[in-house]
Amino acid sequence: MRTNHVRTSVLPAARPSIAPMTPEVLCALYAEKVCRFAAVVAGHDKDPEDIAQDALLKAIRRLDRFDPARGSMESWLWRIVANTAKDAMRKARVRALLTERLGRGEPAVVDLEDVAVERLAAGELVDALARLSPRDRQLLALRFIADLDTASVGAIVGLSAESARRAIGRALDRLRFLVKGGMT
Repeated sequence: MRTNHVRTSVLPAARPSIAPMTPEVLCALYAEKVCRFAAVVAGHDKDPEDIAQDALLKAIRRLDRFDPARGSMESWLWRIVANTAKDAMRKARVRALLTERLGRGEPAVVDLEDVAVERLAAGELVDALARLSPRDRQLLALRFIADLDTASVGAIVGLSAESARRAIGRALDRLRFLVKGGMT
């Protein structure tokens, strides 16, 4: 069985030390960022906690498959998180289409936790983020919630660093427009 390692130093000039990566360490290092990412990417119609939990469980189950020769632990994890969010959004669209075709509205279920999160969050920003496309939400969440550089964001979504930088800039422009009262 292969032992996974994580760089424990965040100083770019320092020679990072290598420590074994365990599920506990993975969760301690990334759970909070994964949850914030999921909250941004999920929008109003999906459950961000489910997305975050599914992504972390997938990463933990696949921890033995991580290959440091193919990239950093962080890039590997964020690819899993981004793909899990994409899958959740795809499933939600299919569910909505099926519900529409069956002529039924979505059940009126109030999730008190979602209501509390909305009230605690900056309402206008959260609303504007929810009106962005899933791709824009993903780009902004990877860049600003996960705090990844544009090269890492690009690698996760399949763009060059420069294309990712431009796409993030366009997503920010659309977000600014929506926050100022624009409509999509």
